[in-house]
Amino acid sequence: MRTPGQEPEKLYRGFIMDLREALVRDNDVRSDRESGFGRADVLVRPRTPGRPGVVLELKVPQRGETPEQALLAAARQVRDRRYAAELVAAGAAPVHELVAVFDGKRAWVRKVDEALSGAMEGRSQD
Repeated sequence: MRTPGQEPEKLYRGFIMDLREALVRDNDVRSDRESGFGRADVLVRPRTPGRPGVVLELKVPQRGETPEQALLAAARQVRDRRYAAELVAAGAAPVHELVAVFDGKRAWVRKVDEALSGAMEGRSQD
């Protein structure tokens, strides 16, 4: 059995899922839900079509990886694996795609589009 120390994302995902109580009346909030071509860490699917949905991917930087690199990897994962597919199919609009990176008590959060465009800007400056 793995402990949160071996898979720290589970600890953060548990924290986020505890916050779901504020959302459950109007939304179906799921953790580690299969969507698209993988499993999103957290999906917030509105019970009523036309309401906003949220994809949230959580990461902890790997050894030698910066928070920005982890944000970019998470953003690419969200897009490559099409985590928003279930929400779009359910009629959620708009769908907010977010990535969060945790390192101890520090956290970084970005919209997927911002994380990906920041990577493109960084490449054009090289």
